[in-house]
Amino acid sequence: MKPPKFFIVIIVLLVLAFLILIFRGSEDTWICENGDWVKHGNPSASIPEEPCQ
Repeated sequence: MKPPKFFIVIIVLLVLAFLILIFRGSEDTWICENGDWVKHGNPSASIPEEPCQ
């Protein structure tokens, strides 16, 4: 028995959504903006020691 096309489409969409969540990057980090370190989210690391450029 062949699976319905909508079932295959749903599975593909779920896999794509999962991959996007994994590879989009960390939301909790320090970002360099205008020469200053800005907290983005809730990073576990302390503010970076190196200068922000």
